[in-house]
Amino acid sequence: MTAQLLASELTTLIQDTKRKNTDIRVVCERILTNDADLTKARRQKSHLTTLKLYQTPQSLNSQLVTLSLMGDSLQANYFRDLKRRPNFVRPLLLACASKNGKFAGTAITSLQRLVISNGLAVETLKDTLEVLRECTGLAQDIQLKILQIVSSLLQNYSSYVQKDLLVLAVHICCILASKATVTSNTAAATLQQLVVGVLGEVVKEDEVSKDNDFVAEVPIEDGSISVMPAALDAYRLLDDICLLLEGNRPAFLQATSVAPNLGMELVEAMIASHPATVASHPELVHILRTRLLPFVIRIISETKPFPITVRAIRLLPIVFSNMLSALPAECEIILSLLNHMLDPDSSVGWKRVLCMEVFRAVHSDSSLMRSIYAHFDEQDGKRNVVKDHLAMLVKISAEKPTIIGLGSQSTIPASSGQTEEELNEIAAIQADGIGGTIGVAMTLRSSTAPGISARLSVMRVSCLEQLDKSDAPQIPPAYLYTLVLTCINQFSENVARFLLPFTVPPELRSKKRFKQTMIDSPRPETPDGDKSDDQRPNLERATSGNISKVPLNPLSLEGHPKQNQIKTSASMIEACWPALLAAYSTFLHAALDSEYYHALIRSFQKFTHVAGLLRLSTPRDAFLTALGKNAVPSSIISIQSTPRMPSVSEMKDGRRGSKTPLPLTPAQESRSEGTLASLNTRNLLCLRALLNLGIALGPVLQAAWSILLETLQQADLIINHVHSQRRHSRAESANAPATPSDADLLGDIGSEIAAVRIAANRMLESSADLPEEAFLDIVASVSSLLRNLTDTDPSPELPLPTPGPKGQATPPTTLGGSQDPRANLFVVENLGKIIEYNKFRFQEHTTQHNGWHIFVNSLLGIISASHFDTEIRVRAAQGLDDLIALTASPETSLLTRDEMRQEGLVAISRQIESLNRKRKKQNPGKACELDIQFMSLETLRSLLEQFGDSLVSGWSEVFTIINSVFQEPVPQAEATTNKLETKIAKSVLAKSPKLTRSSFGSLQLICSDFLSSVPRECLTILLDTIHSFCLQQDDFNISLTSTSLFCNVSDYLWQGEDDLHLDAVCGDETPDLKSIEIQSFENIKAEMLLRSLLLLVEVTIDERLEIRHGAIHAVFRIFDTCGEKLSPNDWLVALRQVILSLFRHNQESFSIATVSDGQDSTTLSWNDAAVVLLDNTAVLLGSNINVLLSKNDFSVIWSDLLVHLRAFVDRKNLVVSANVFLMLEKVLANIQDTNRPNFVECAKLTWNLWEEGNPAEHYSPGKRETSNQAASSAYLHCLAAMRPLLASNLTLERLKIILDQLQICASRSSQTNYSDDVEALTALQTQIILHLESLNDDVPGSISQIIIATAYFITLPFTQDPQGTGKGGPTFIALSKAVMEVLGRLILRHANTPDIYEDGSFLAAIKALALPISLKYKWRNESKLPNTWQQATTTALDILAATIPVQSRIGDDSSDGPDIWTSILSVADHIAKASEAQLSKPIAEAPKDQSFDIASFERIYSLIVPALGSSTIPHRLRRMFAKFLFENSLIHTPHPDDLPEVDSLEIIANLKSVHIGRTNRLLPSRRSRIAYVCLDKLADLVSTHDGSPARVALAQAAAPYLILRVGIVLKAYVLDQPLRGNMPIPASQKKELLYVLRQAVELRSEHKAIPDAPGIKSTEKKHLYRIYGLVNRALNVGGKDPAVYNALMRIVEVCSLDFGLD
Repeated sequence: MTAQLLASELTTLIQDTKRKNTDIRVVCERILTNDADLTKARRQKSHLTTLKLYQTPQSLNSQLVTLSLMGDSLQANYFRDLKRRPNFVRPLLLACASKNGKFAGTAITSLQRLVISNGLAVETLKDTLEVLRECTGLAQDIQLKILQIVSSLLQNYSSYVQKDLLVLAVHICCILASKATVTSNTAAATLQQLVVGVLGEVVKEDEVSKDNDFVAEVPIEDGSISVMPAALDAYRLLDDICLLLEGNRPAFLQATSVAPNLGMELVEAMIASHPATVASHPELVHILRTRLLPFVIRIISETKPFPITVRAIRLLPIVFSNMLSALPAECEIILSLLNHMLDPDSSVGWKRVLCMEVFRAVHSDSSLMRSIYAHFDEQDGKRNVVKDHLAMLVKISAEKPTIIGLGSQSTIPASSGQTEEELNEIAAIQADGIGGTIGVAMTLRSSTAPGISARLSVMRVSCLEQLDKSDAPQIPPAYLYTLVLTCINQFSENVARFLLPFTVPPELRSKKRFKQTMIDSPRPETPDGDKSDDQRPNLERATSGNISKVPLNPLSLEGHPKQNQIKTSASMIEACWPALLAAYSTFLHAALDSEYYHALIRSFQKFTHVAGLLRLSTPRDAFLTALGKNAVPSSIISIQSTPRMPSVSEMKDGRRGSKTPLPLTPAQESRSEGTLASLNTRNLLCLRALLNLGIALGPVLQAAWSILLETLQQADLIINHVHSQRRHSRAESANAPATPSDADLLGDIGSEIAAVRIAANRMLESSADLPEEAFLDIVASVSSLLRNLTDTDPSPELPLPTPGPKGQATPPTTLGGSQDPRANLFVVENLGKIIEYNKFRFQEHTTQHNGWHIFVNSLLGIISASHFDTEIRVRAAQGLDDLIALTASPETSLLTRDEMRQEGLVAISRQIESLNRKRKKQNPGKACELDIQFMSLETLRSLLEQFGDSLVSGWSEVFTIINSVFQEPVPQAEATTNKLETKIAKSVLAKSPKLTRSSFGSLQLICSDFLSSVPRECLTILLDTIHSFCLQQDDFNISLTSTSLFCNVSDYLWQGEDDLHLDAVCGDETPDLKSIEIQSFENIKAEMLLRSLLLLVEVTIDERLEIRHGAIHAVFRIFDTCGEKLSPNDWLVALRQVILSLFRHNQESFSIATVSDGQDSTTLSWNDAAVVLLDNTAVLLGSNINVLLSKNDFSVIWSDLLVHLRAFVDRKNLVVSANVFLMLEKVLANIQDTNRPNFVECAKLTWNLWEEGNPAEHYSPGKRETSNQAASSAYLHCLAAMRPLLASNLTLERLKIILDQLQICASRSSQTNYSDDVEALTALQTQIILHLESLNDDVPGSISQIIIATAYFITLPFTQDPQGTGKGGPTFIALSKAVMEVLGRLILRHANTPDIYEDGSFLAAIKALALPISLKYKWRNESKLPNTWQQATTTALDILAATIPVQSRIGDDSSDGPDIWTSILSVADHIAKASEAQLSKPIAEAPKDQSFDIASFERIYSLIVPALGSSTIPHRLRRMFAKFLFENSLIHTPHPDDLPEVDSLEIIANLKSVHIGRTNRLLPSRRSRIAYVCLDKLADLVSTHDGSPARVALAQAAAPYLILRVGIVLKAYVLDQPLRGNMPIPASQKKELLYVLRQAVELRSEHKAIPDAPGIKSTEKKHLYRIYGLVNRALNVGGKDPAVYNALMRIVEVCSLDFGLD
């Protein structure tokens, strides 16, 4: 058929070339003519046509078949013949060379048929290719046929396409590669065929050629190498392609350029087709090293377009896989570069994806990853390629958490295209997680949820395969992270696939018993290539003779052919596990779909399995811990509820011997409700993987068992907790119908829980198959789990778990111990299962090999474990108590009874000690511990009741047990940094009131019934125990009762003793409690008595007030009981060691409380204790003071006591101070003999304390404090008791001190409650009055001091409260009035004593009395009548009546005479004067007060005037008195210009001045009556009397003021009345004017008082002359009032008569 086509095409060519190209036609015709075969073929074609026209279809088919068979044979022979005839193709070549498209098309078609039929002569190949090259510029169909010819040449003439032919073929393809797209793509494909064909020829050549076939030498890295022809062509072709890629001119090929993309594809096709061949030829490797790979590195490192970059990166997996050994340095660089390019700052996103796809390809080849690690990471000086790569994966995984949906735990990415099964899984994860778990709950139908899923995070075509893209494709955001996840999964899978087969023991491998425990993992291959069987669902129980072998460690396979690879894998695991774990940790918390998450857990589990089998404990434990944390996230370990356990009271209540089965935990109950677990399916998947690892790695886990057991424990707690919670919730909503969706969502989680339970049981069952050492490991881990949850610093005295067989220390738990009280129910339950599954071990093995000691010694460890649940710990304690109770049985042998009883007590003590070990201060412990200890204490009390009277040994344990209810004190360095606090007794902290009461019951038994049985050497601890119960804080009544137990012990101690000899115990030194031990049994009772007293002293500083009081009362009760047996020396010891200690401790405690607390309530409580102490001490010392005074040493003790009393007073607490002085009063009042030698010294010391300890000084009026009245009264009562003792030694100095203290008591006294001191004296003021009146005035100078003191008390109301508001404290009004009477009596009694006038005391008295008078109406806080000023007025008048005559007699000799008279005159002035401003309101008593003042003024006037005129009195005083009278006589306020200037001697000079008158109405004085009296007294002074010098002096002083008084009234009338016009003069002014004019007319003045005037004859009316001018002016005033006019005329008439005028 092909021949016919050839003939047809030649015929067509002849017809086309008839007119042109005759040479072509001629050649074609010659060929047709000479070629018979072609002629025959033409005939066959004609015959066939005839057959088609005239034959039936059936006969035609049969003939066609025959012809076809004949034609195939003929054609084969024909083309073989043509291949030997080179000239046959000459017309075809000429037609192509004509470059005529029509001719060339026909010719090329024929050539194609020849090449395909293998009928082209070899000799014409070169010409054919050259002609084809010339036709590359023709039409596209011709170009495509040319490429087809070239492609066919490669198939049929591959062995000939070498050297120049190869160059031509490549050149043709390169030319056509630059044509149109279709042609270009076809040319590229043809080129790839060419280069692949070249490498194929190299392969053939390598197989058949020998060394003598070398044709050339080519350079390599270290010289040159001989190559064969095909290898030379491959070398030249690869080298030229690389040159073209670099932009250089090729050396072999004729092409001048090639597209970079095409060039990279050619290189990839060349290397990928025969990579081994390339790697085996050094010359080709040399080209890769020197040209290709540097070019690839440049492309990767530089910013190149996507097409060239992707083609360059595609080469790398091929290079890594096949040429790592040949190109190690270049691979190292490229791998590092790729790893660097993964950094987001180093390249764009699509390039990072390309790099990750390369690494994915690398990870998919397990041997390649090992080779890379072996070539680089394991070699010194090389880069850590694998480690750096994994580190970069870690960095990428955490790069953008939001993209992968990173959270607290794994979730499922939700999308709109998810299946119903996936949506149900999402719902199950969210619905079944415990409330409050970390993580964002996603909406099930969210289409934008982040995460990794096969639907949304994977590209259908990887970037490396997208060669047709000119730009980077659209990449899903999570695709990069999907690649990372795939890489780490493949890494672990490859490691496991390689190593796991080596771990199967040979005998199991031969029997195919290797059990696979991985989740959904393929069966690993054995080293022999066989597949292992699947593991059975349940392990068979092992027997004692069927203990499984330990899995082989591949590293131990010495001599194995793959030993180096095994070591490399182990090294890679050990070096890379941290980074791998970090990456795993990220994805374990990411949003993954089920497929990816299962793959992740599967690879994670396999890696952990391999690490464990290689005995790499660190990565194994780290991965187990991470898996455990993902199985039980820490965020959901917050179980609060606790299943109810039998209370201790129920166990003790008649059922101690019963073996009631333990209540089943929810894990033991029916699991029908298990679907309500709180862990989601992924948590349970992790948990199941962890349990499977426990089964697989059980023989080699060692201490890592604790990780598995603790995780399983926490998972069980969480599942059971939510199980109980949901069951309770369902019970509450029993009537609410369940929705179908709930059952659907809970179905899967329930099956997962069931699978976890099966795996957990299988793991525990597998312990029976463990070897001996491995079994001890799991037992030690269980015990370690219990212990680690108890104490991280084990004490050597507690039972410890046996370490592992290699001495490994049990590591601390990695997941954190659960604090749930039910946690240990799981531990105990599974511990029982282990024992049950391993009974044969206890039956056949020794205790050293079956963990016996660990199980037995854990009993006390369980009891002391504070985290253990109540049930297990109480059970253990119950068993121990039952055992101890046997020691009290009467059936116990007499020979061993005492020993057994002691051992029982030791056991109780050890049990309690184990509970108390490492207990922190002030940590009361859990209820379970308290219940256990309560059971032990009750057991002790039961034992004491049975054999307490006959107990011989074990008393120290008894007291240890009793004291066990108290917590150990905190070391002082931790307790406080305050040095003062080191002296204060620390409160004993009890664990529980319940324990305290139980323990105290045993102590009461001992103190009431068994004191005689207590050994003497135990008396000290007995007293210390009582002391501890006193200081405990839990039960107040016990503390109070314990103080009375000291009395019981003291009664026992002094019973039958005549003399205790306390002085022989300690002497003068204050003993330390630690020093009061058993010195000798002869004086033990005295020692213990003193110790009991000192212990009570410590109790007196307890924080509770009532306990302190009880202890104080107990101390004094003991003294009261044994006081009769105490000698004077014993009393001194008791006072020194006990009483003074009481005072000292109280004061120290008060100081500490003040410094550290500073609260008033705290300090007040210590003050209350001080009050009780003072009261009892007062009674004790008061009854024994005379005995004590007989001892010379008492003064020292008294001095120390007064020091403490001084400290008490310094507290500035009024109650304490009051009791201090009351105590002193009681003691001093009982002193009978003041002649004792110690008395003087004691009295002196007491006086010093009294002098410096006035409690009134502790009161501040601005603070709200308790009234100091009682304290000050006690203080003065003490003075009253002390004064008789000091009567013989009372000096003026001490008298002054007494008076000063009285003044302090009064001035600083507080206001009394519910009453005031306005009308009545307070008790304190009464005491002051009594002391003032009873003071001894026989002491020289004492009268003056007393007068001065009384003067001070008089002024107190006015100095303390100047405004008289009555606010802020006592008013002292009643005191002032009472002291006025005292002062009056005192001065009247001593009026003739000159000293009082000379030393200023009388002056002070007058001034003090003048003060209240001067404050009349100004000081508002007045009492009932008489007022203070009235009382002062009366007292002053009485005093002046008695003292003015005396003062007049001694005036010349007294330096204070003028001052005294000044004060007297001021009294007179203040009597007449009153503040007008303070009389704004009407006062009913005002007229009476004025009458009183008038009477008083009349009296004082009569007292003063006779003496005032004496020549011994300065004239200024008389003028002062006249001025006072003038001022007080004014009724209306005068004009300022009319008054004389201050200190001016010209008193009436201003009467002549003129000023503007006043029209305003002037109000008269409200005290006008006394004003008229003063006016009369002023006129009286001027009037004529006896003419004595004294009266003349008074007249002279008063005359100017009288003239002024009359003149200002007249002048006011003269100036004011004209301004009024016809208005009458105001009535009050008119009355004053008429009165003044009448007095002036009627007055007969002393003629010597007013100087004579010229022409004036009168001697008694000289004063009218001074006002005559004003009278004349007044007469001229218009609108004259008749009365005024008549009065004025009367003066004129008198003047005309007396002055000689008409």
